[in-house]
Order: sequence, then C-alpha cells, then structure tokens
Amino acid sequence: MEQDKNITYYLELIQKAPSYQDLVFFRNRTFDAIEATLPPEDVETIKRVWTDRAKDETVPVVPPGQKRNAET
Repeated sequence: MEQDKNITYYLELIQKAPSYQDLVFFRNRTFDAIEATLPPEDVETIKRVWTDRAKDETVPVVPPGQKRNAET
C-alpha cells in the first residue's frame, strides 16, 4: 500500500536532501504530484521551503564524494 504523503513528508524530504542536485531531482519528480494531491496552501508552503533550501549556500551543489564536473 502506498504511504500516505502529506506536507510533513515532503518537507522532511526537502530538509534531508544532501545537495542542490538532489533538490532539483525532487522538484522535477514530485512537484506535479504535489500540486495534484495537496491543498494549494500546502503546495505554496512546500515550494517556499524548497526555494529557501535551494538558496542556502551551505548546501553543496552535488552530493558529497561526487565531482562537480566531468573531467577527462
């Protein structure tokens, strides 16, 4: 059975994202579903929290251990 996904679930995923790359992946994979299933006020809260975290300069661009660009 699918886990009941509410605003708390999504906010925790955003806070636990280890990098900006993970935040972008989260946004690309879930924002449409969030907009389709949650009330508009919850959607706005999630988007605001996502934006604040994405702007946080202490969040690494890529996950720890991964190079920032491909070097050959």
